[in-house]
Amino acid sequence: MSSSLFSDSIIRSLDQYVRVEDAEEEVCELYAVYYSSDSSDRLNLVDASKTELEIEIRQGQKYISLTISQNPNINGELGQTGAVLWNSSVVMSEFFAQHADIWPINNINVVELGSGCGLVGLTLHRLGAKQVVLTDQSRMLRLLNRNIVGNKQKDKEQREVFAAEYIWGDAPEDQRILQKKVDLVVASDCVYHESVAPLLVSSLVDVCSSREDEVPVVAVIGQELRSDLVHQEFLARLLKSFA
Repeated sequence: MSSSLFSDSIIRSLDQYVRVEDAEEEVCELYAVYYSSDSSDRLNLVDASKTELEIEIRQGQKYISLTISQNPNINGELGQTGAVLWNSSVVMSEFFAQHADIWPINNINVVELGSGCGLVGLTLHRLGAKQVVLTDQSRMLRLLNRNIVGNKQKDKEQREVFAAEYIWGDAPEDQRILQKKVDLVVASDCVYHESVAPLLVSSLVDVCSSREDEVPVVAVIGQELRSDLVHQEFLARLLKSFA
């Protein structure tokens, strides 16, 4: 699928989604729904205490099976939160897998910001993305590369997946990240403190404006509800930069 066909397909589907116009109002609605549900119904899809997880992503009548290594020992050190899986990455992976008719991933170029263990990007690779770049801080690259080696799809189409350092707020030093025209940028549960929000939004703007043609880059962001202040700050900056 060409870049323009991918973005056109997404644009045609936008009517089924709710447009966010006010960050504070949106956060109030999200938390009202969250706290109105039974706590026993809340997701518990991962186990942060294990060093390895077997993840099954439903795709229609079949599953995408991935073995994801984690490092619980370093999670939480120096603000490090990406060394284990979070629910959001499983939910986002299943979203793409179950909506392939609306989100045709085949043969597009993807950049994932704050990849952590790399589940979302690796799922997109399995779904047929032509190139997937998993990015994070340098100390996360060893874990990402381990998961790439363990889950890379072997085929004759020479689809590519690799890890690279990308410090939010700075231009990426690894030129491969934006070397090919990006069609889709994803980020899953990356904002854990309000100080991170402007840096991530800055990099989202950079990736989304990296193409020299007029084809829009599609951005999909998943965020687990934790702090209302952090969530509101992030949404407000997204609206200011993209609305």
